[in-house]
Amino acid sequence: MFRRKRKDLGGIPTASMSDVAFLLLVFFLSTTKFDIKKGLGIVLPAASDNATKKVKLKNENLTKIWIDKDGIVTLKSGENEQVVPMNDLQKMVNQIIKDNPDMVISLKTDRKSKYQYMVKVLDKLQAAGAEKISLSTN
Repeated sequence: MFRRKRKDLGGIPTASMSDVAFLLLVFFLSTTKFDIKKGLGIVLPAASDNATKKVKLKNENLTKIWIDKDGIVTLKSGENEQVVPMNDLQKMVNQIIKDNPDMVISLKTDRKSKYQYMVKVLDKLQAAGAEKISLSTN
């Protein structure tokens, strides 16, 4: 006979929940700093018409530079092979290029070598005036 009154259970208003989520999304997207990776600033020459031909270099026109995993630089020019300190590398390469302007420098690094070693050697080669550089990894 008596009707029981239902108690109104309090609820969380969800009408503005989507607005709050959208504002948070906009806030985080606008304040997030995206890390942009920059590569090496190397200008590559245009491809030649003879790109299908393989050129065989003479040993007297090739200097090999090897960087091991510990950053030790070995320079091999002809039959002469020597370990070169990083400070003396620019002077030695500069002298090699003065003696033979057609010299091609082949730069190879060990797979376990740090990237910074290769970049340092490449900077030294460019500072020495080497324009014909071949990059490679093992």
